[in-house]
Amino acid sequence: MDQLQIELESFPSEVRPMQAASAEAPFSSAEYLFEVKWDGLRCILFRDPHGGVHLKDRGLHDLTGDLPEIAHAARRVPPGTVIDGELVATDNDGRPDYPRLRARLAGGARMRDEIPTAYLAFDALYLEGRPLLRQPVLRRRVRLAKSVEGGGHMFVPQHIEEDGVELFEACLERGLEGVVAKHVQSPYVPGQRSPFWLKVKAVKSDDFVVIGWMGERPFDALVVGFYEEGRLLPCGTVGGGYDDETTGVLRDRIKELATPVSPLEPPPIMVRPVHWVRPEVVVSIRYSEWSPDGTLRFPIFNGLRPEVHPSEAVRHRPRVVISGHVRPGSAAYDLTRFPF
Repeated sequence: MDQLQIELESFPSEVRPMQAASAEAPFSSAEYLFEVKWDGLRCILFRDPHGGVHLKDRGLHDLTGDLPEIAHAARRVPPGTVIDGELVATDNDGRPDYPRLRARLAGGARMRDEIPTAYLAFDALYLEGRPLLRQPVLRRRVRLAKSVEGGGHMFVPQHIEEDGVELFEACLERGLEGVVAKHVQSPYVPGQRSPFWLKVKAVKSDDFVVIGWMGERPFDALVVGFYEEGRLLPCGTVGGGYDDETTGVLRDRIKELATPVSPLEPPPIMVRPVHWVRPEVVVSIRYSEWSPDGTLRFPIFNGLRPEVHPSEAVRHRPRVVISGHVRPGSAAYDLTRFPF
């Protein structure tokens, strides 16, 4: 199925999620609703007209068998329903922990008790067989909250209207990833990165493609890059943040992808020897900012991103949005402390 030409009259078997563009700074506006941006794995949940449950990531990989607790919780969802949401695993303080989630997905169903997961449902694409994609997000969210009972391993997080700055400050205090702002009239556009949705990150993290490695044990640092207007560009090396298990997985993968030819055109002049690889592995990197020379400052490895296609590893040029007034007494604090 072509995700950009999804047929609204038929129940889909797969959907690529709508993506958010980047905003330069937090803002408040009566034209937007604001949600916490949870650091997890974007997943589409399907409860087909016959009652079957399927869970797929943005790369269309089926995760249903690895997440029996989510599949069981989804039995409360009405048949003929498609939901967009975030899969999370949490640390001891109830904050999403992405490396812990990746460990759970690698271990599969056998780790359900050791690392339980939760599914945060934030949008409804279909409800009881009826397509909702063309309806505004505010209406979709109201219908989602009425139709899906939260609890156990499935939750329907609330949002706030207008007070985006206060929610962003609450996320900073809580150590959460940031905020997503959605225009109240926004339709759902599968597979597209839309300016109707804007993400404002308190902690900068993005996806990059591995283009090489340095060192010998098995690597001292990964060389990473991104795509801009179809061209692959380097943006530095990442030497920290790897645990032993991830190091082993990366070592085996980059060995398979080794190539004597640089994937960059023209080949760059490097101050240290680089072992080039074909640009097929995507990783999540946390960093402080972009340097003027186009490299990442203080990058730290955050996790593998097998659900992301390398062509999606692009540099996001933030949009500037004018800040507004923050109302006192908002629900921002409560939204950042979700009862997982």
